[in-house]
Amino acid sequence: METQMPNKRPVIVYGASGYTGRLICEFLREYRIPFIAAGRNQARLETAMEKVPGIETADYEIREVDHTVDALAGLFDGAQVVCNSVGPFELYGETVIQACLKAGTHYLDTTGEQHFVLPVKEKFSDDFQKAGLLLAPSTAYMHATLDIAVSFAAAEHGITTINAHCAAAGVPTYGSTQTVVRSARAQEFFLKDRKLQPWARGKKYEVQLPLWGEPQLSLPWTGTALPIWYEGHRQIENLKALVCFADNRSIMEQVFGLISMYDEQISDKSAEEQEAILTQLGESIQNGMPPRENRQVHRNFDRAVGFGPRRHVEYRVHSTASYQQTGLLQAFAANQLLADANMVSGFASPCQAFGHEAVLSALEDYGYAHLEKAI
Repeated sequence: METQMPNKRPVIVYGASGYTGRLICEFLREYRIPFIAAGRNQARLETAMEKVPGIETADYEIREVDHTVDALAGLFDGAQVVCNSVGPFELYGETVIQACLKAGTHYLDTTGEQHFVLPVKEKFSDDFQKAGLLLAPSTAYMHATLDIAVSFAAAEHGITTINAHCAAAGVPTYGSTQTVVRSARAQEFFLKDRKLQPWARGKKYEVQLPLWGEPQLSLPWTGTALPIWYEGHRQIENLKALVCFADNRSIMEQVFGLISMYDEQISDKSAEEQEAILTQLGESIQNGMPPRENRQVHRNFDRAVGFGPRRHVEYRVHSTASYQQTGLLQAFAANQLLADANMVSGFASPCQAFGHEAVLSALEDYGYAHLEKAI
């Protein structure tokens, strides 16, 4: 591994020792992009990098850094793109965004927290746009992949309303589990008449999907990033997104139970007490690193049904291995940014920044996804 100063490598993976961070590094190697594997613990970073497939041919270095704006900005200085996978993002994300703005780097992350994405858009989009920088949270499966189907539907003439559904497969990581338990206290939003409206709290949704005989128990899952991405869209007035785990009702019942538990047992406690309880609760569910996904087993189904006054359309994305997709999406986005191929700056989705056809092609090229028009 060659030793160089950090500003000689254009991409920084912050949180590289985690499950998703390692996958981002794996796909940056595929794109032959030099990177810095950064995090708060040198030993963990070194151990994690040893397990990245093909790492011996990657151009990278490891950097330990404190989680402060100044320390991170110092590391980011001279780089062009930061891929942030340190969650829960409601606890750690804003510090990284501030550091990116200070250092003048594009920002990508893997968040699934609508309650993080919404204030980020409000606080930072204008500053990133003025600086000519992209601010793209949720560059990840369950958001970007579903948005491919939504984007194709939204591009059809006369479509004003979209109902989207993500049927995911797999085992949540430690970070994802910590995010899920904290999301139990969050208000979730959908788009109605071009405005964000709250979902009814503590309500289950039974959705019939074409691949399963039984209705799938679904939840807003923090609301997803999609209603925020389409707020202000020239054509789409209404958008709802629901999530289920494909043919795995027990996971959804468990998540629904977390919402009830929070409302009944945790909501009246102090912020410090809540944080301790939620952390412990998340660790009781998942306190380790799950095995690598199997692309023959972990199959996802994302659907967008679009309606207009006189017609409707339906687009479906069949895909595999959601966390691997996330690693690929991050590396693809970084590669596009290094080539100045982004179409917008400021707050945007990957499909808005690079085009939904390009995002789809990135997944198709690696055999992760296939799009079909059902109607």
